[in-house]
Amino acid sequence: MNKRQYSSLVSAILLICAIPIALAQPSSTANEKPALTNTVTISVTDVGWIDKNHMEQEAGRINKLTLAKIGTPIRRDLSDLDTLQKLLDNNLVAQADYKTQQAMGIVLGNIMQADFPTALEWKIYEDSLGRSRALCVKGTSECLFPITMLSRRMELGNKPDVKKIYANAILLMEKYLPQLPYGGGIYYQLPRR
Repeated sequence: MNKRQYSSLVSAILLICAIPIALAQPSSTANEKPALTNTVTISVTDVGWIDKNHMEQEAGRINKLTLAKIGTPIRRDLSDLDTLQKLLDNNLVAQADYKTQQAMGIVLGNIMQADFPTALEWKIYEDSLGRSRALCVKGTSECLFPITMLSRRMELGNKPDVKKIYANAILLMEKYLPQLPYGGGIYYQLPRR
């Protein structure tokens, strides 16, 4: 077989292979838009005992840290926001200590849950990016991710304002939270000073 015959044979094979591919393509007119197939599957399930136990241990670890370094326990109320801020302001948690930062996020989430016990609950949130512990509005897939709210900022070298992060997170969920009558705003459970 010479070069010319070989080239003709290869061209014929490519043509034969291209026909089924072309026929398999959907026809569309200029006005049609292609269908989007990027659907995100989200799963929100109850927290199991292993996750609950882990979260309690991590919150307990932060309690031990604050007692030892600041002399203040974790109380699961708004005073914990100040306690977490003292840990940050006094540089008691290293920028690279991701585990402790996430444990602080659990404490932050526990405060949110204590402030809105009828609306928010810890859940397991799974999507295409993975599995996370999240604080979700009951009966929905609307969730906050307090465990990483501090650590994500700290890994960038920022010193987070814990009260501001808390307030902004609550505002994100405002429409799902209990409201005071006559347009009085969000109904918080924890007393404000």
